[in-house]
Amino acid sequence: MPRFFLHVRTDEDLISDPEGSELPDLISAQNEALVGLRQLVADSIRGSRIPVLQQIEIADEVGQILATVRFQDALQSLEADYRR
Repeated sequence: MPRFFLHVRTDEDLISDPEGSELPDLISAQNEALVGLRQLVADSIRGSRIPVLQQIEIADEVGQILATVRFQDALQSLEADYRR
C-alpha cells in the first residue's frame, strides 16, 4: 500500500508529516486531508484562536506533491455534506 505524507502549510510555516500514512490511493489521502483540516480548524476555534491554515499538501514517498487540499475545499465539502 502506498504511503502518503500530509504536510500542513500555514501562513508562516510548513509543518511536515514525518511518518506519513499508508492509504489505498490518492483519493483516500485527499479525504484524509479534508477530515484532518476540519479537525485542525475545529481545534483552533475551540481554543479561541483564528485558524491560520492554508492547505494540506499531499506528497508521496519521494517528496513529490501529488495534490493540495485547501482550507476553502474543506469548508465547501462540509457545506455540501450539510446540505444533503
